Amino acid sequence: MGLRYHIDGTQEFGYNPINRFEYSFHLYMNTVKRITNLYQNASVLDIKGYVSHFCYLRLRCFDTLIKVVVEHKDFISASCLLRMLGDNVAVFRLIYREPDIDLLFLRHALYVIDGCENNLKVLPDAGFNEGTMPVEELEESKQQIRFNREHRQRLMREAQELLDHSPLQSRDKSAFDRIVEDRNWKFKEFVNRKKEKNQYRWNELYDLIDECKFFDLLSYISQYAHGLSMSNLVLEMDEQNIHGIVTVAVGLLDRLHTYTKEFFVEEYQYIQEGLLEPDMRDKILSYFDEQHRPDIESWNLGVINKIKEANDMASLHQQR
Repeated sequence: MGLRYHIDGTQEFGYNPINRFEYSFHLYMNTVKRITNLYQNASVLDIKGYVSHFCYLRLRCFDTLIKVVVEHKDFISASCLLRMLGDNVAVFRLIYREPDIDLLFLRHALYVIDGCENNLKVLPDAGFNEGTMPVEELEESKQQIRFNREHRQRLMREAQELLDHSPLQSRDKSAFDRIVEDRNWKFKEFVNRKKEKNQYRWNELYDLIDECKFFDLLSYISQYAHGLSMSNLVLEMDEQNIHGIVTVAVGLLDRLHTYTKEFFVEEYQYIQEGLLEPDMRDKILSYFDEQHRPDIESWNLGVINKIKEANDMASLHQQR
């Protein structure tokens, strides 16, 4: 019997971390389904559509992660996926939970441009596999590359449009110009300062999501993602390793879900109403053990009370 890793609320699932993950996963699935139903346009210019698409892709990654753990018991691949998901949760925390809406759009636009520019550097525009592929396959490959390049360029144009209309230019043009020139979406402060002195490192971004208080966990598992000697160790995916991987995954999933609901706070009631739909509700309830599973009436009442509390708080805020 391996060491049991503690996950908040695990006692409600018969101390089964897989069930705890599935519970959190399906709660997040409900949220993602509801927001993507409302915001189907993933354009850079449509911030809620872009973020809903971002969340959908992360949901799929979490689904892949649990399959790698449960079905394939592949510790190395699971660690690589965890590192990638940790990066994305940190990105969401920094960019889309930015309280200043103008700074949020600045980070958002630069994040898109930085990613597209780096992708275009390694995405060839000519001479790809000349002489090594049949003519038909070569032309098909070239068409796909052209499509990908045009797609990145379109995203960059949309992001540049946000920059061109940013009110931050009048707030502090020198700071704005420096940050834009450096593509510094990880800036710490909106000031005219060199990039290396005004940029979060990844381990600092991990601290923002408070994934682990004792050591830099996500930097540690990056040793698997980077193919260092750690990826060549022979590790059995036993109960202890499974619990460890799933514990981290649940922490990241719950944090991302919290950030998502905070971003889509105006859609809270619509999101919560999805938990009353029989298919989603029954799926979520199936992950409780028999002892702790709430009955349907109690579950529905709990959801309705949360909606009422949120509406009351919103009304009180408006009155102020």
